[in-house]
Amino acid sequence: MTKKWLAMIAASLSLALLGCPQKGESGGGNAASAGGGDILVGEFGSLTGPQATFGQSTHNGIMMAVDEVNAAGGINGRKIKVLTEDDQSKQEEAANAVTKLISQNGVLAVLGEVASSNSLAAAPICQSNKVPMISPSSTNPEVIRARTWRTTSRSS
Repeated sequence: MTKKWLAMIAASLSLALLGCPQKGESGGGNAASAGGGDILVGEFGSLTGPQATFGQSTHNGIMMAVDEVNAAGGINGRKIKVLTEDDQSKQEEAANAVTKLISQNGVLAVLGEVASSNSLAAAPICQSNKVPMISPSSTNPEVIRARTWRTTSRSS
């Protein structure tokens, strides 16, 4: 799982850094993509609640992959910094978590959620803010349907 996360994170963030307009340009972008500081990435997941086992495993995989990328020099010499929010396995909390990560923290991309119902709550927020969202295992096709601003993967 670590190699899969490593590849997904590196590829999506590289594309986001190269393809996202900077803040103030049409099409989105944010402060995390400008300058030379850390690359801010948001993670939302079920760290508590009924799906906590899946959320905690996903969090551990994300952190292992980020540690590997950062140990290898980061992306274009920039370190990845993950800001994590617990959605408590609830749709409304998933929406709140993603809104906070984008609006308050200015993340460049969003990682998570394993539960399709929580991904469905977050996807329109990412779409409207032009922030790519990566879901490690959401299988409901509605998560990505009509989303033009996305980087998504489903596990086999």
